[in-house]
Amino acid sequence: MAVGEGAQRRPNVVALPAELVERPGGLPSHCARHGLPAVRRADFALQSKVRIEGSRLRQVGVLGAVGTAERLGQHAKKVRVTHVKGWPLCTVCSRTRAAWLTVSCVMFFGGLLAFAGSLIAGVLAEKGTVPALAGVAVAGFVVMILAAFPFALGSMARIIGASTAPEGGEVRVVNPSQAFVAELPGRTD
Repeated sequence: MAVGEGAQRRPNVVALPAELVERPGGLPSHCARHGLPAVRRADFALQSKVRIEGSRLRQVGVLGAVGTAERLGQHAKKVRVTHVKGWPLCTVCSRTRAAWLTVSCVMFFGGLLAFAGSLIAGVLAEKGTVPALAGVAVAGFVVMILAAFPFALGSMARIIGASTAPEGGEVRVVNPSQAFVAELPGRTD
């Protein structure tokens, strides 16, 4: 085994000042993920990843709603949001995002249709068919909940590989393309 094989590779993280990403026209013309020329630009809000202190079981388990409210309050105080203007998206990123969001919509509305349709049909149907319709309603409800996964995969943060720094002063891009980095202001490499 060669030296370094099997060891985890550390991600290359580039920090962009919040002022740069919040200013229209301040970002490169190439995609951060693939390095391809941008076919469109997107405006969106990017938030930081937050760690909540304390035991979830102790905060939520015993106190229930009070503990949940406390955790949500901690999250709201710590999260930082950066309003990104004109982030470059290539054809691959645009298609990937559109595909995941389409899958999410089909799952959600298909599940909703199955759930609501089976409930309505159950009300109108004869007594012997109700158990089968209940199974369809449960399956539709589960599919609606599972629609959150493709929705998350199609999120801008996941597509571009970036998040706001915990203090909110910069946007961190994980493993950006060389074409993207080369166009950043102040870079000489």
